[in-house]
Amino acid sequence: MKPIFTLKYRVYWSETDAAIMMHFSNFFRVCERTEEEFFASLNISQKGEIGKRLLMPRVHAECDYKNPLRPGDLYSVNITEILLGKSSIRYTYEIYNESSNQLSAICKIVSVIYDEINNKSMEIPQEIRKKLIEVGAKEQ
Repeated sequence: MKPIFTLKYRVYWSETDAAIMMHFSNFFRVCERTEEEFFASLNISQKGEIGKRLLMPRVHAECDYKNPLRPGDLYSVNITEILLGKSSIRYTYEIYNESSNQLSAICKIVSVIYDEINNKSMEIPQEIRKKLIEVGAKEQ
């Protein structure tokens, strides 16, 4: 399956644990960084005044680890699926070790669009939903 969006990274020593593998928490960090760059590529900004900015707290995260990433490894983070709910966005990420040609992890993260004035979730704005569908997102 062709990814919806891809970014490439390199593992830094500071991202590893005592076993000299990328620490499990850093997989979530690079997924979130990839999401941020994906949104930037679509000209979707989270900046704005209170009540008008796009807030997307994470409500669920899971990751199945397959093969380690080690210092110096080059790897790609691929957004392979985006599922849109009424107020939620679920991303599936596949992380590939480009140095060893192995799948390192499959992560899934769910965010909700959040109304900071009323302190509750809200529908995905139509202009954002439209942009996401144009690049391959599916509605649930």
